[in-house]
Amino acid sequence: MNGYCAVCDGAYAARLLCLYESLGVQAEPFRLFVLCLDAETERLIGAFARPDLVAIPLAEVLAAEPAFAAVRTQRTRVEFVFTAKPVLVGHCLRREPAAETMTYLDGDLFFFGSPAAVRAVQGEASIALAPHRFPARLADRAIYGTYNAGWISFRRDADGLAGLAWWRERCLEWCFDRVEDGRFTDQRYLDELPGKFGGVRVLDHAGVNAAPWNVADARVESAGGEVRIDGVPLLFYHFQGLRETLPGWFDPGFRAYGAVAGAAVRDLIYGPYLRRLRAMEQRLRAEHGIGAKVRRAREDAGANGVERWKKFKQRTLAPYVRRWRGELIHGPEAKP
Repeated sequence: MNGYCAVCDGAYAARLLCLYESLGVQAEPFRLFVLCLDAETERLIGAFARPDLVAIPLAEVLAAEPAFAAVRTQRTRVEFVFTAKPVLVGHCLRREPAAETMTYLDGDLFFFGSPAAVRAVQGEASIALAPHRFPARLADRAIYGTYNAGWISFRRDADGLAGLAWWRERCLEWCFDRVEDGRFTDQRYLDELPGKFGGVRVLDHAGVNAAPWNVADARVESAGGEVRIDGVPLLFYHFQGLRETLPGWFDPGFRAYGAVAGAAVRDLIYGPYLRRLRAMEQRLRAEHGIGAKVRRAREDAGANGVERWKKFKQRTLAPYVRRWRGELIHGPEAKP
């Protein structure tokens, strides 16, 4: 049985459930464990009542992992999530003894191909890493790590468990959202795994962890009914930075990498995903009363007039300007 785990709160519930459905294209048994950061998510996962979708209350992990619980007040919310990754992987391996591997997934991943194809690239590796594959123009991004911590897999063997334990200890010691002394969140530690443990495999496949930082420089096309990246099938995509800045209009996050989402990327990758995401949001709103979270403008009570105007332009006017320029992508609601 193949085990997967993710961290989620109510704001990411629709994306997490899209990820879950994309995992379901495989015929092999799997189980996705979800560390629920709030009661809303725990209730939602329970309401789906799927045997391969398992809610793990945050209280359960905090009780089982005193060292993890002890650092909670020392980290921001996002830093706490970063710290949780290796802790969650280990907790799920202990909870699910039938799982040969446990793979951590960010909630904004989506499988366009069968997860079995990813495991074929992974083979019998004890630890499998997904490289960022930054293009030359983004060479300065190397300070954030060679590998992306949105997807990382550990096998239940000596090297896999030892590597996981080492990563866990490092994250408990230091896991902050800044670059400092060769460290960055939970991610920069991954650079050290190949040199410290055996059985580490880097998934050198353009269709693994395609993302805004690497896909703009790739050849994206449809062939034989599947999306291809530089001639190989797109297996899963990382929708990092995707934000709904206006109702139904999404910023794909390319501008942060000095890139533009081309027509093929919009039509073949973002279009299908946004249709699924909007349909899931509709379902959650209708059946569970959970609405989509839109990044809206707000005024800071303590800010002066100049600061409030600046924030108003950034949060309210800028999205309309970017929509007019064609930088946003429309995600229409599914028809009833």
